[in-house]
Amino acid sequence: MQERAIVVEERLRTRGLVILLAIIGVVFIGASVALVSGRATPPLDFYVIEAVVVLVFVSAVLVFSRIVVRVVEASPGRTLEVLYGPRGVVRQVFGPERLVSAQARHYSMMQMGGWGYRGSLKLLRQAAVVTRGGDALDVRLAGQRRFIVTVDRPEDFIDALGLPAS
Repeated sequence: MQERAIVVEERLRTRGLVILLAIIGVVFIGASVALVSGRATPPLDFYVIEAVVVLVFVSAVLVFSRIVVRVVEASPGRTLEVLYGPRGVVRQVFGPERLVSAQARHYSMMQMGGWGYRGSLKLLRQAAVVTRGGDALDVRLAGQRRFIVTVDRPEDFIDALGLPAS
């Protein structure tokens, strides 16, 4: 197996996002239980929907509980990786063949559309991982796609990737 060296890495601050997701989940469950509390026996659909919603919210909380952005030295060049959740169970990998250029930008929360994962690289040709307003790494990808992630020092990532400015 090939050894991969981490060139630069940052764990994103996600506490606020996780707390917001947890509050939304608890409010939804509380409201739905209140809706059926007057019935002697809630319909089976209720239990199925509740189970699905709980699984979705628990999954979202786990995935957003830990986000790590890093540049890794791998053959044939450096790769940008975004790892989500414990042990990086979900990951996005942008190899050197996909990376075109990058720049450091400053975005407000309003410009980004709020917390979370925004967009779709496949459908909308652009996506963003937003954990706060402020500095972000804005990467142009092959196929006229764009990926943005909020990091404290985007210049460090640009230097590590060795990409031209866009």
